[in-house]
Amino acid sequence: MSAPPPRRWAATITGLVIALVVPAIATSFSIIPISENDSSTKALLLNEAAFWTLALIVLAIVRFWERRPLGSIGLERPTRSAILFGAKIVLVLIALALAAGLAVQSTGLPMPEQPAELVISLPVWLQLFVALSAGFTEEVLFRGYAIERMTELTGSRWIGALLPVFLFGAAHASFWGVAHAIVAGFTGLWLSLLYLWRRNLWTNITAHALLDGLVFLVVDAATAAA
Repeated sequence: MSAPPPRRWAATITGLVIALVVPAIATSFSIIPISENDSSTKALLLNEAAFWTLALIVLAIVRFWERRPLGSIGLERPTRSAILFGAKIVLVLIALALAAGLAVQSTGLPMPEQPAELVISLPVWLQLFVALSAGFTEEVLFRGYAIERMTELTGSRWIGALLPVFLFGAAHASFWGVAHAIVAGFTGLWLSLLYLWRRNLWTNITAHALLDGLVFLVVDAATAAA
């Protein structure tokens, strides 16, 4: 795959910084902190608003600065087959995420309790909203845009896919902890492979949103049963 023409380089590099670097820096420095004086609902909504802002900026860069169609990052018009495939593949992703979680736990890395308590404290409607929101924004930033544009810049689809995986994991580290960041990194790897296979971002968005939503519901059910 050829590199973008010179007039697009500034747009593409700016887009990559917004898609990959800004989220990692923002979470590392806790730009949106969760304090005792803030409700968990307010904190989560602020966090999702920040990611939506980044995703919309990237989409605007694609359309109005790079002057390319959204299909250039896999965001074609959604089809029933793409969404159904994402729904089917989620069971595989859950099994892989569970295996990664068990492997990380076996190393003795601590799993912080605050994030789980935060999720449990949220109303179900907000948990589902966060799952849907993360499914769209994170797939636009870390998969569709990042993989396609990093591939163009490096000339290698594997480099283009693997670098965002590390930054995706890093973006989860400061709040969720190192153990969860490793699991998130592996999940990002599976989602990246899914994108390379299907090249349809709606499949990824569906799988990612269902994965997060089902995890939240399982945590809720386990907590209620305890």
